[in-house]
Amino acid sequence: MGISAGPRPAAAGLALLVTVLAGCGTDPANTDTSRSTASSSPSASPAVKSTEKASVKAKPSPSAPPTTSPPPTSSASQRGLGVKGNVETAHGTYLQVSPAEDDPAWTLDPAVVEPKLLSLYSQAQIEEAHRNNLAFMVEEGLDSPLNGGAWTPEEWWAANGQRIAPELQGMAQQSLNDGSPFGGVVMQSTFHQERYGDSYRYVYEPDRSRFTKLDIEVLEVWLADDNKSIVTEISASAEMEVAPGVGEPGTNTQVIEASMTLCSRPGQDAGEWLITDWRNKFQVTAG
Repeated sequence: MGISAGPRPAAAGLALLVTVLAGCGTDPANTDTSRSTASSSPSASPAVKSTEKASVKAKPSPSAPPTTSPPPTSSASQRGLGVKGNVETAHGTYLQVSPAEDDPAWTLDPAVVEPKLLSLYSQAQIEEAHRNNLAFMVEEGLDSPLNGGAWTPEEWWAANGQRIAPELQGMAQQSLNDGSPFGGVVMQSTFHQERYGDSYRYVYEPDRSRFTKLDIEVLEVWLADDNKSIVTEISASAEMEVAPGVGEPGTNTQVIEASMTLCSRPGQDAGEWLITDWRNKFQVTAG
């Protein structure tokens, strides 16, 4: 199975399609798409800057003011959503989401795993890499505080930069600030914010997540072209709540359809996986 043909067209409302492709390598079927920088549909104004239950959590830099704390015990998984923890931002505190604990996406179906991986990694290592990839794609790729401009790129980098492979960090940090191509691994803003300004905002409350729905399908897991990185490809369908009474009349939801791929290789520490590449497609629509 190769890269998804892309998010399905929106039935109504204004939509923005953003594609960011990088070098995770060809999939097992060798049906990789051509690579390009982020681009927008002709109808869009400015382009969107697009894209654990992890075994090892990120270690934020001591100088980073934003923090992530454990979730309240009252937070419950619903509609495919779990909670990573509270994130403090300039717009307020919110519950950052993660796939629900019982989401089938955490568990690999052998049918989606390239057999070649088992010649290099144990089943446990493959599953660990997959869980790290999946968590990052949801927690940071979709629900990063950069999505909506609640953090600056510098704040995000202070908290997450060590998760990027050392050989990519210089390019990654610079291009994160530029918005391309590394901006594609984290969705940084929305078409609707660009169109309507700061009045179109997500809901920031310490006991609520900005997402109201998340559906994930794991499409394929394979060995990247570097013969080290393990690649996870997913499709995701999600909805985010926006502040009532702003944006398009009657709109209080933002719908995201995404095809997301992330590559990571083992780091020096046990359980550590470093991001080596990505390729993503996002379609953002007013609900």
